[in-house]
Amino acid sequence: MKVLAKIVVSSLIAFGVSQAAMAQTDKPADKVLVTEAFHSLLYLPVYVAKHEGIFRKYHIDVPVVRSAGSGPTALASVLAGEAQFSVHGPEHVGFAQERGGKAKAVSAVANSAPVWILARKDVAYEKPSDMKGRKITVGLAPGTSNTLLKKFLIANQLKDKADVTVTEVQNGSELGPVLAGQSDFSVAYQPQVEQGIAQGMKVVHAFTAEYPEYAFSTINTSQQLIDKNPALVGRFVQAINDSLKFMHANPDKAKAVARKEFASLDGAVVNAAVQRMLDSNVYPANVQITEKAFKTAIDMQKFVGNIKTDMHYADIVQGTFTQSVVAAK
Repeated sequence: MKVLAKIVVSSLIAFGVSQAAMAQTDKPADKVLVTEAFHSLLYLPVYVAKHEGIFRKYHIDVPVVRSAGSGPTALASVLAGEAQFSVHGPEHVGFAQERGGKAKAVSAVANSAPVWILARKDVAYEKPSDMKGRKITVGLAPGTSNTLLKKFLIANQLKDKADVTVTEVQNGSELGPVLAGQSDFSVAYQPQVEQGIAQGMKVVHAFTAEYPEYAFSTINTSQQLIDKNPALVGRFVQAINDSLKFMHANPDKAKAVARKEFASLDGAVVNAAVQRMLDSNVYPANVQITEKAFKTAIDMQKFVGNIKTDMHYADIVQGTFTQSVVAAK
């Protein structure tokens, strides 16, 4: 039955994508609501697909991408039928399944670990042991940046309070203590990384290099929508794939969309953040969620204690959509 289901889904995906190319003028586009955990540069492929008309190419109308405030809340809207797709980490699909929710991750959005360690310009750093006796500022546990730092310290035999002093702060305020001279290192996401560099800080470690395959954020939907309208899901995944390709081929246009979505930020900072994430594969080349990337994400959640049981790729990721899209290229 599972093999038959995959054949049927694959056929419907191919049908849906081919139909999209015919510019269906005989009926209205499918109106879709996308909910996101929060408004983030990490989700730029979704915004590019919206602003550059890529969704429209596949006969999809996305009037708004709505910030839900958290991954579970974003997915809850999908499971309730209020939204069709959500953007957040795939682990939230697993959490929902444990509570009886039927959902799947269907496309990659942000890949590799989008976190960097910065230091004050006057802090000498060539290797991790140079952190001994230093102070490090990081976002609150159990956030990913906090978890990555913990694993980094363990891997390099550095102990908090004995070898280094780690101070947790509210996410988004990691730079403050360093800029004020109260800390030596900061662990941060974008756009804080580029904001720090603009103020004289330097990058000393990129977790993107350490974890190049990491399913950090995915497109997720309900099993109900997959069963009821697999062609729509297939067209949505195709649109995200085209958006990723567009971003890599047209970085200046991707940056323009980012500046529009984050108009309150300095344009140069936004440009630099997008370029760094393109260069480091945070924005992947295609939509495929690899088993390795999935395992890295789940293992990270296990390390911090968010996941107590096994979560299996086949249970959480519906890979048929991405496989069909990637194979078609």
